[in-house]
Amino acid sequence: MRVASLVPSGTLMLRALGVEPVGVSHSCPNPQGLPVLTESLIPEGLSQEEIDRRVREAYRQGLSLYQVRGEVLSALAPDLLVTQGVCEVCAPTPKEVGLALDFLARAPRVLELRGRRLGDLFQDLEALGRALGREGEALALAEALKGRLAALPPPPSPRPRVVFLEWLDPPYLGGHWVPEVVALAGGAYLGPGPGEASRRVSPKELPEAEVVLLAFCGYGLGEAREAVARHLARGGWLGEYLEGRRAYLLDAAPFQALTPLTVEGVGLLARLLRGEGGLDPGSAAPLEVKGVRDHEPHPRAAGVPGEV
Repeated sequence: MRVASLVPSGTLMLRALGVEPVGVSHSCPNPQGLPVLTESLIPEGLSQEEIDRRVREAYRQGLSLYQVRGEVLSALAPDLLVTQGVCEVCAPTPKEVGLALDFLARAPRVLELRGRRLGDLFQDLEALGRALGREGEALALAEALKGRLAALPPPPSPRPRVVFLEWLDPPYLGGHWVPEVVALAGGAYLGPGPGEASRRVSPKELPEAEVVLLAFCGYGLGEAREAVARHLARGGWLGEYLEGRRAYLLDAAPFQALTPLTVEGVGLLARLLRGEGGLDPGSAAPLEVKGVRDHEPHPRAAGVPGEV
């Protein structure tokens, strides 16, 4: 079976089930250099504030954020196309995919991932397994992931109050599966409820948390550190908010899409909330902000992991 994926969650789940897609989206991990099936209409290198502005302007005008490369999709002739219907900012919507399929001589079967809560991960895995003829492998993987979650240590007492920021300028509190991820890791989440959409807030509306987690959608740890450094250099609000709180920068990969990596993310947060060491330096780093009350420009501390 020839399978193409238009969303990172689909690509990661396919590989977890032992299937390499014939084509992927522009935002999927693509070390093999597979054909790319989508492109973003928002240029690279923009600030978070500018990205947010352009996204909201596109919504107001009814414009799409992505384009499916129909000619590439047609040439690959996949039997199955994996898409998503959760987030219009993350990947092409079903409407955009449908428009592309209208021009194909032979349309593939389409499997739409719709997980919004942590438990939906297992349902999506099983649905993908059935579509691939690998239902047994999918069930075995789902059970293994459930076993890892069941083996987590009990939460600390009392649970630390946690804020999870998936965007900085402006701040967005993570939603969908993030509340359950934080709760399973041992935290008391101060944000949207399970399954609810991420919520934009003003800096003054941010809850009084003890632990602040920063995992910006689409950003690796290094990119997140650079975004925070630029924000603080402009005298941004984050420095004052973080005073007196524990804060961590995170690679967003385990949290921005609902995949087997999300279970690894729960384990990572459990270690962070317990103050355990031995963290993978590519996945998480403490964030220390010094001398920010006066909002003077804040130089990036070269060579000091997790410090801005």
